Amino acid sequence: MRTRVAWWVAVAWGALLPVLALVLPVGTEATLGADGVETMRRVTLAQIEGASGVLTVAVPLALAVLVGAAMSSEGRWGLPTAWTLFGLLAAANLLAMMSVGVLVVPLTAALLVALVGRTNDGPRARASSGGDVSPRPLP
Repeated sequence: MRTRVAWWVAVAWGALLPVLALVLPVGTEATLGADGVETMRRVTLAQIEGASGVLTVAVPLALAVLVGAAMSSEGRWGLPTAWTLFGLLAAANLLAMMSVGVLVVPLTAALLVALVGRTNDGPRARASSGGDVSPRPLP
């Protein structure tokens, strides 16, 4: 249950980021009027960077969806793929920390909680003997 809630929190936060890029002022723009008076106005990321700025902040949402798809897969590749995608997101988050990266921290933390929960709740591996021996004792 905790895994699912954490993943939904990550997706919700990821969906909020493009909206914030459209409405949250992140800088100022100075214009010089015909009368020589300088006017300052607050501008959003979308106004500064255009559509590419909005698409850039939508990437964490796409990664959260891909991590969720990988976590829910039954194959052996699911969790390693989810962890790899999470690592890419965390690295990008660290590199972008001085700009929009700080806004992605809640999404990254929620995905970490979801992945740790999924890893701990995953199917128990059987020993190579084929018996009912588990590497961890049952709770």
